[in-house]
Amino acid sequence: MDREYKPMERASFDNESLATLPWSLTSFSRQLGYREPPKSCGPSSPRQTYFQWTKNITIYLFAFWGIITLLSQIRPLHFDKGQQKPANLSGCDCGDSTTEAESLGCKFDSLSMAWLPEQCRDDELTAEFNTKGGGPNGEWIYYADKLHTEEIDVAVVAAMGNDPSARVHMGKDWHMVHCVYYWRKQFRTRTNGKIVEPRSDTEDHIKHCGMVILEASYGTVSGVALNTNEAVDE
Repeated sequence: MDREYKPMERASFDNESLATLPWSLTSFSRQLGYREPPKSCGPSSPRQTYFQWTKNITIYLFAFWGIITLLSQIRPLHFDKGQQKPANLSGCDCGDSTTEAESLGCKFDSLSMAWLPEQCRDDELTAEFNTKGGGPNGEWIYYADKLHTEEIDVAVVAAMGNDPSARVHMGKDWHMVHCVYYWRKQFRTRTNGKIVEPRSDTEDHIKHCGMVILEASYGTVSGVALNTNEAVDE
């Protein structure tokens, strides 16, 4: 038979009418396995109140900790105060000449021996690196030859970016300090919004630095790159 569903009107039941029902909420609950809590014979004891209070506080603390943990997983990357995240973090290409590099906002970075755009440079770290050499005021000494007889200015080194075959020579201490500062550069990218150029952001570069520090050598030689987007064999 078809049934017509209609909204029920509110009705009031007294104890007598409830007793006439074929079932009650109490009996139905018992069928489901629920039991009424024992009725209290009086106010809760201080001991019961203490344990109830302790349980509630514990639940709230765990809930609060869960919220904090969740928020910590989705929080945005933190940047140092005043540091703006660069708009483009896609790479470290500075074109095909030092003139083009300058027009793109790139600068020569002596720590990396390359021309780098802003997002790939840690200028503060490079400035510190430039005070760790053996020259006047901690400057690094650069040479035009492997025998270290002809010193050249850093501006001459920067211009080598126009000649892929040009080479600059430094002492071994330059290479070792370079490695230490590159490890710092990699670590600092976690908080300063910068990136390490792909050429050096590899495990091979770390292995290479380990060899430089452990092995004896007279000096090091390097070219000056304009595009450091690709990793190179060390």
